[in-house]
Amino acid sequence: MRILLVDDERMILNGLKRALFGTRWKIHTAESGADALAFLEENDVDLIISDMLMPGMDGAELLEKVSKLYPGIIRASLSGYSDPQITIKGGFFAHQAFMKPCEPAVIKEEVNRIADILALFPDRVIQNAIGTITSLPITPKLFFQVKRLLEAPNSSMHDVAKLISQDPAMCAKIIHISNNAMFRGRKEIKSVTEAITRLGSQVVTNIIAMLEIYSLSLNEPSKPLEEIQEHSLSVALLASSMVEPEIRDTTFLVGILHRIGEYVRMKIAPDLMSAYLNPKTKGDDKTHLETYLFQTKSAQLGGYLLHFWGFPLPIIENVLLHDDPEKLKQHPFGPGGAVYIASCIVNDKPIDEGFLSHFGLEEKIKKWENSPHSKHC
Repeated sequence: MRILLVDDERMILNGLKRALFGTRWKIHTAESGADALAFLEENDVDLIISDMLMPGMDGAELLEKVSKLYPGIIRASLSGYSDPQITIKGGFFAHQAFMKPCEPAVIKEEVNRIADILALFPDRVIQNAIGTITSLPITPKLFFQVKRLLEAPNSSMHDVAKLISQDPAMCAKIIHISNNAMFRGRKEIKSVTEAITRLGSQVVTNIIAMLEIYSLSLNEPSKPLEEIQEHSLSVALLASSMVEPEIRDTTFLVGILHRIGEYVRMKIAPDLMSAYLNPKTKGDDKTHLETYLFQTKSAQLGGYLLHFWGFPLPIIENVLLHDDPEKLKQHPFGPGGAVYIASCIVNDKPIDEGFLSHFGLEEKIKKWENSPHSKHC
């Protein structure tokens, strides 16, 4: 693991180097955004950790440039300021965020997690493509509904959470930022309500404002997004009605995110297609790119993004397993299994009989099939 630390204060850089002393990682430093970019022109780096408030080029501007020039590099922000605008602007281009002063154990834990993530990617092309993603496309209609609710004097954060919960892309970004080390504390966030409570209204408002700038400007077609959003919501509502109260929030989140890979493929398809058609790689084995471009591996693309964004592992595992009844049978019935059944019911597809028999669900299935949420809108 090759790490570049960026801060205009030499004392902070020395402290970070000491925090990472004794690891096998190669640590490099830069005292400005310009110095960091000059270093990256000549050297390969796996992770960059940048202070947010620096003279000249600030950390948010640096991380934005890195996301475009070197998308395969994992990006982390470091902030000693509580200003929500600085925090969110930096966090928007970062996969992870740290607050000064940061415990050495926290940094080591997160860097180890990042090293594990990098080992998951099938190749550099897919890693680079996913590394460019700072947000996913959101339907304009829901954007404006959330904005109106945030501005309404009598609205509550519960109302805001309920509305945000309807959209996979908005959910993903809110959960992503709430699970940054800066906000999370010692508890992983597994529901939108938890996330919004942890972040607070000002941070949520700033996230929505940033999403508006970077999502609506991309002009993605809204019809496919609306279809995925409506379908995911139907599955999430039905699946969460099948499980015990203590895991309903987690199950809802898995349901709302179970097609997140289709959003990812929508975003990175041009990059993958360019790599697929690149004449310089003629003769190379490109079956993995064919799989992610044209076949059914969108779930894995979603899993890679959720790993990048620091989602709790149980959420990622359930999203990846939700359409594999054989693997789901190796675990207790829970969010993944409920989402599998709900997806089959909403899509009017047969449910694996061995799966139902394994969990003894034959008598419950009729009730679920007749649920108000069982038909796709």
